[in-house]
Formats: sequence, C-alpha cells, structure tokens
Amino acid sequence: MKLCIVSHAYRTETYLPVLKSIAAAPGIDLTVVTPSYFERTLVLAGLDLTFCHIPIAIRFGSRQGTYVYSHRHLKSALKAIRPEIILHEQEVFSLSAGQVASLASGMSIPLVMFVWENLHRSLAIPRRWLRNYVLERCSGLITGSTQSTEVHRSWGFEGPIRVIPQMGSKINPSPSFVRRSPGVLKICFAGRLIESKGIDCLLRAVSILKSRGIKTACTIAGHGPVSGRLKFLTAQLGILDCVDLCGRLSIDGVASLLKDHDVLVLPSRRTRNWEEQFGRILAEAMAQATVTVGSATGAIPEVIGSADLIFEQDSSVALADILERLDRDVEFFESHQRRLWARARDNYDNEVLTHRRVTFLQEVVASGRSMNPCMAGTFAGKESPDGA
Repeated sequence: MKLCIVSHAYRTETYLPVLKSIAAAPGIDLTVVTPSYFERTLVLAGLDLTFCHIPIAIRFGSRQGTYVYSHRHLKSALKAIRPEIILHEQEVFSLSAGQVASLASGMSIPLVMFVWENLHRSLAIPRRWLRNYVLERCSGLITGSTQSTEVHRSWGFEGPIRVIPQMGSKINPSPSFVRRSPGVLKICFAGRLIESKGIDCLLRAVSILKSRGIKTACTIAGHGPVSGRLKFLTAQLGILDCVDLCGRLSIDGVASLLKDHDVLVLPSRRTRNWEEQFGRILAEAMAQATVTVGSATGAIPEVIGSADLIFEQDSSVALADILERLDRDVEFFESHQRRLWARARDNYDNEVLTHRRVTFLQEVVASGRSMNPCMAGTFAGKESPDGA
C-alpha cells in the first residue's frame, strides 16, 4: 500500500521511531510530506531514513492552523507519489486540511485525518465552514482519544473512526517492580512549565506530604514562562530541601528521570480552549513501570485507566492523599506498577500502534471510498451541528 503522511509533527528524533515503524510494516511504501519551515532532523541531521521524505514550502506563516503548502509543489508531489491513501495529521478546521482535502478529492485519493481536538467549543464561521468541507471529503478519522471521537461525531461525521494515539513509547522489557529509593517517595514532572500544566498544585501537594512527615524528593523537569513563579512558590512553601527544578532534559535525560522515580504526576488543568489531549509523558512513564498520577482533565483518566490514581484538578489535598497511599501501601504501589506497565505494553507500544494504524488505513483502502458517503451533502444548504 502506497501511503503518504502529511504532517508537521515529525520535527525531532523523538517522533522518528513512529515513521520508521510504519515504513517497516509489511507491504507499506511510505512517503512523508512535511512543511519545510518545520524541517529539522529529517534532513538536516542526516539520519538514515527508511522512507521517502519531501519537504514543501508553506505560505501564511508557521502557526499550525493557518499555513498552507505551496499548492503547485504539493500537487506535483502527490502526482509523483500516486498514493493509495493520504493520512493528514492536522485538525479538520485548519487551512492545510482544506487544501489537502481538496487535492485528495480531486485526485480520488482516500483521505484519513488524524485529529486531537477534544473540546466542544465554538468555532468562528470560516473555521466551521472549513471543518464541514474537510469532514465531507474524509474517508475516515483517527482520533487521539475517546473525547476527540465524541467531538467529531457531534460535528456530524458518521464514517469510520479509530482511537489510536499519534505517538507511542518504547517499552522497557524488564522493569523493576519495586520502589526506586526505599524510605523516600521520588516524584517527578516533565513537560513545559506553563500555567495549564498545574505544577503549582503538585508543589502544594509536596508541602502537604512534608507536613504529614512523609519524605519526598520531587524533580520538576522542563522550562517555560512560569518557571520563576514556581521557584518563588517552592521557597514560599518551605520545600526547597525536597524540590529540584532541574530545567529542560534531553530525550535520554527524561528516560533516566522516569526510570529513577517512583511516581510521575501530570496535574493539568483545563482552560477555555484546551484540555490535555493525551499526555505522552504518561505513556513514557508507564513504559518504565513508573506509577502515573493525573488530574481528571481531558484524556488523562483514559490514558491511566485507574480511578485510584486520578484526582480533581487543582485539589492538592486529593493529590497528596494518593501520593501518601502510594508511599505507605506497598501492595497498592507495586500492583499499579505492574498494571500500568502492562497497559503501556498492550496499548502504547510503537509497534502496537503501528499495527492498528496500518490495519485501519488498509481497511479504508479496501472499502474503495474516496470520500465519506455519510457526509456527502450533509451540510449543503443545511445548518451545521453547532449552528454554522
């Protein structure tokens, strides 16, 4: 099957194993089209690629939702590739989605969109029109979460949908199912230091644990606009002795961090325009048998899959209660280590995700559909589901 993936996502080596895994799948001839503005390691690092890569210039800036490709070059590339199916990894209301959908429809190539959007939010009229145009021309959708599936169903899409996360993790084949440092609960966070990640809630929970006499060592890895405020809060709470704001880590550094710590906490909080769409760091931690604890926000409960490890967002007391139980109850801690590791192995391994993704795309090709018949004409002369 000749597969063309159009995506801005593959900018660093972190994501290349996904493409290499797809390219290695039996019967797959893979070509990847990326915006040349985002081009970094795919060409410049001189990596030994197992697929064809075509960078194409973009227009109208670098924001994900607003750029389009050089139309002439994209059309020429698709004519040269002659793919049996296109997988475009972008939201359906983006300008490039409309462009790719138009070309795919005109060339009678089945189009599958990978989408993250998981909020029932109001879109501007041009975005709603674009969304309807793209969905009308889709043969299928791959979504990052069940929430995302529900959103796109509410938008009127009735074609096939599969929930398959975009990126997987490398599973540690023989993790150690024990505490990493007996006597001290080692907690970590890794990601951007921004308000929506709720890291201040984690710091307050560490303060509560300290007041309860529980020894903790908390590492905050990452950088971002709230780093200064987090340092101030750490001092204000009197937990400088048990918190390390270590800054940004390399890929290997994050892997070492996860292996060395007992618990990873993702205390994200929802905003008006965003909820956690997956939380890839959760899957990475689970792959190392590191216990994952997260807020009841976005896809976090779905990824972790255990109510015992979920707390209401911004509830530092509830978070502290979970962490205390993990510290004091050995059976509770080790059983979750084993369960989470097995969950990552069965659901978030790169090879597992590749098999599911390729199987779905092959099913779409076999169905012989170049557009979604359930959507054809759905919006013509009618009001869209949210009043567009």
